[in-house]
Formats: sequence, structure tokens, C-alpha cells
Amino acid sequence: MELVFKVLSLLVIGVSVSESAKFPKNWKNCKNDEKLNDCLKDALQNVIPFFVEGIPNLGVHSLDPLHFDQISIGKGSGPVSLDLDFMDFDVTGIKDVTVDSVDTDWKIMRLEGSTPKLELKGKYKIDGKVLVLPVTGLGDCLLEMDNFRAHVIANMSEKSTGSKTYYNIDHMDFHFDTDLLKLHFDNLFNGDKALGDQMNIFVNENWKEILTELRPAVAKSFAMAFKEIGNRVFTKIPKDLITPP
Repeated sequence: MELVFKVLSLLVIGVSVSESAKFPKNWKNCKNDEKLNDCLKDALQNVIPFFVEGIPNLGVHSLDPLHFDQISIGKGSGPVSLDLDFMDFDVTGIKDVTVDSVDTDWKIMRLEGSTPKLELKGKYKIDGKVLVLPVTGLGDCLLEMDNFRAHVIANMSEKSTGSKTYYNIDHMDFHFDTDLLKLHFDNLFNGDKALGDQMNIFVNENWKEILTELRPAVAKSFAMAFKEIGNRVFTKIPKDLITPP
């Protein structure tokens, strides 16, 4: 949900209960499993509810909703050209994530996940054009993505602190797609209902072009959030508790 969805932080489920890591006793241990990827896939699926609720001792807050202070899309030069800011944004739907695959050698990690619906709700400010039509507005907005699919690639390294070695996420790429993007913007054109209703119809008819404009900034924001959460967890779990020495 790590969508996808801070899910990279869930990779630590292979760790045994020890030291400062206080994991629920029923978490599956994949440390010595010969079929590591299959084990991690099942373990991640089982542990998603714990991360959705949040695990304070690992520095993980509730992942559903996942909160963003701001996501900004700069004006491009294509048929959709928008200065668009999303503010005070909550993302829901991570609790319904299905872990589709896990592939890792602890140097590169690849995860794929999906959820039937991802909902993004908050404030917006927009100025620009969609195809030939100008659009302006400031207010509440709602975006819904049906059959949201995410692919996460993380580059890993090792860092030593004192006598212990920890994994670290150096870089993360987040890619996503959806079968349908539905959008609704309140208070377009300073509250002109007729113009606003028509523009909402128009942007939904052209959702693929809108998605092309939104995708880079949204993916980058997810990647930054998931990397931060993943490293917050990894700094608490020594490497030798995650993988065999």
C-alpha cells in the first residue's frame, strides 16, 4: 500500500522478537526460510493490519490514512498544463492492500501490491488549462483510483553504528497505475456552479491526460514517505536479526 504504500518498512517482519524490536508473537519469521520471497509475501500480507494501526515503538504511525502536508504539480507544456497544489491530504485504502509479489536479495528489493480503491482527499489550489480550457479553483477535492497497482524498487546498503550493522534504504522508486481515476474539485472558478460542474465532467472525461500530469509528483511523494518510514524501522533492527549471518 508502502501501495503499496510504506510496505517497504514491513520487510522487517522476518526479525525475531528481541532487543528493542517488540513484534507481535504471531508475526511470521522468514529469517532462515529457504523460499524467502514466498515467505515474505505471506508474512507481509499477514502483518499489514498491524502497520495500518501503527506501531509506536518502531516509530510507525497509522498508515491508513496516510497523511501528506503537500503535493505540488508544476505547470508543464503539454495538453494538460497545471499549477496544482494538494494540501492537508489523506490517502485511504492501504488497509485493503494485497501483496502480489516480493523479490529481494537485500541489495535490491522489488515489491508489488494492489488495492481495489485508493482515495485521496484534502484541499487543492489549481491554475492552468486542461486541453483548450482554462481552469482555476481553491477548495476541497477528492480523487479516487480504482484497482490501484504499485511497483516499488528500493536500493539497499549497510551502515554500521558501534558494533552493529543495519540495513539502509539509499534510494526508492515508486511506480503506479490505475484502471480509472475519478476526480471532483469543489469551488472551481470562484464558486461558479455551472462552470465548475462542467469542468468536473470534462476532467473526468480526460482522466488519462490528468493522470499523466499527476503521476510523477504523486509517485515521488509516496517514494519519499515510504523511504523515510522504512529507514525509521531499519535503524531499530540490526541486520543479523533480519538475515542469516
